[in-house]
Amino acid sequence: MKNIKFLNSSHYFIVQELITREYEDFSSIYQLGWTEKEIKNHLNKNTNYSIGFFSRNCLNAILISQAIKNIESYELEVMLIYVEKKLRRKKIASKLFNFLENDKNLSKIYLEVSEKNKEAIKFYEKNNFVFLNFRHNYYKYNNKNIHAKCFIKKINYE
Repeated sequence: MKNIKFLNSSHYFIVQELITREYEDFSSIYQLGWTEKEIKNHLNKNTNYSIGFFSRNCLNAILISQAIKNIESYELEVMLIYVEKKLRRKKIASKLFNFLENDKNLSKIYLEVSEKNKEAIKFYEKNNFVFLNFRHNYYKYNNKNIHAKCFIKKINYE
């Protein structure tokens, strides 16, 4: 897919542009600890396996993940997925996951989400992610502890 590209440290400024454009909506992600500095640090890691969705050379969505290497394959831990507010419900997040799943060396995808984020949970379940376990009191939001729901998706190539 030509609209999806891997992101690295050289893309930090376009990621920053997306965050600036979406600042009001992105602020909830800041509260979970994903500041611009954290994103920049992640893009510099050698385990970085992040991708972005572009339209007309403008970044509209990001999926930040890291690779966990195994002997013959690797697994991904998705830390953050964000789609520009005006482009939601246009299957962009699904396209990002499909892009990742086309890699024959990928065996599993892990992610976690706030138990309060019902829309995201519904999306993950619709896309064949399976509930794995809870991380109790994992998030702190507005001085309240919130559990994280952990999901896994096994990628099978036969």
